[in-house]
Amino acid sequence: MITKQDVELAAKLAKMTVSSQEAAIYEEQLRALFGWVHELASVNTDAVKFSNTTLAAHTRKDEAFTDQAAAGKLRAMFAEEVNDQAKVKKVL
Repeated sequence: MITKQDVELAAKLAKMTVSSQEAAIYEEQLRALFGWVHELASVNTDAVKFSNTTLAAHTRKDEAFTDQAAAGKLRAMFAEEVNDQAKVKKVL
């Protein structure tokens, strides 16, 4: 069961400020979400056969990016480069 305290803790961990009204909305949404997950978990999948379970089906070979014109356009979008790499804004 999701509580208001759970929502407040999640907001704190995400470094978000959540009003009481928002907490009530999120509490209801999270209850519905976890209820749906619980419902899915109760589905019997014993007769389901796995397919496409090899790692190769979900990965790609690393290939070098060789289009220098496109690379130049991408680099121009960043304000600064450090050690020949685009510098991005700090997220946290």
